[in-house]
Amino acid sequence: MPEKDLEWTLSMLGLAKKAGRLVVGTPQVCGALQGGGVHLVLYSSAASENTKKRILDRSAYYGVHALPLDASPETLAARVGKTGAVAALAVADAGFARAIETRMGC
Repeated sequence: MPEKDLEWTLSMLGLAKKAGRLVVGTPQVCGALQGGGVHLVLYSSAASENTKKRILDRSAYYGVHALPLDASPETLAARVGKTGAVAALAVADAGFARAIETRMGC
């Protein structure tokens, strides 16, 4: 993913967070997938293999796209106003999800 597309995607995630339409953290994302209403899952390509498998398996089971981001978990956390590391995010708004998928070429 080109750097400008990554920056745009991270900015959209910040907007989704401010709008209250972003689920942050692997356990929360898995719970949100089970509860429904998730339109897109994004995960750090630097996340552990177990975390990636967990996210990909749950997303596939519930029929939600899961896309990797070339950003570290620390970068994702900083961009959504959290401390520490965030390996996975779920977009709970169809408009934000569609815009991100389009920009990422999906």
